[in-house]
Amino acid sequence: MSKYMTFESQSFPNHDLLLDALAECGFASPTQGSNLPLEGWDKRNPQTADIVIRRRDIKGQSLLGDIGFQKTAKGYVAIIDDLDLAYRLGKDFVIRLQNSYHEVAARKMAKKLGGTLIKEQVGKTIKIRVRF
Repeated sequence: MSKYMTFESQSFPNHDLLLDALAECGFASPTQGSNLPLEGWDKRNPQTADIVIRRRDIKGQSLLGDIGFQKTAKGYVAIIDDLDLAYRLGKDFVIRLQNSYHEVAARKMAKKLGGTLIKEQVGKTIKIRVRF
């Protein structure tokens, strides 16, 4: 049975960086508002979010539900259908989005400082440094 999962331990504090990270991951035109209803397979547990990627707007994947991000005191937290994570987006989707978020933040910091971004992978760890 499909259900929405909320990832409260992994938040995205900055609205603009989150939108840039989503665009880098191929989700360029999310709907923004306040308490927007998420449309999905599970009608028993209605969810709302402030940033919503509509499943009908995602090309190349047929998702069971919308992808949402709800504003909390810590930042935006992801709300995603568990079956979409398991079979379509991948269980590491939130981690990949976090990596993109941090890379966007580092790129903006490098630009602001007049430096360059250096990205290296050590095992499974991706290190991002700014050299100036």
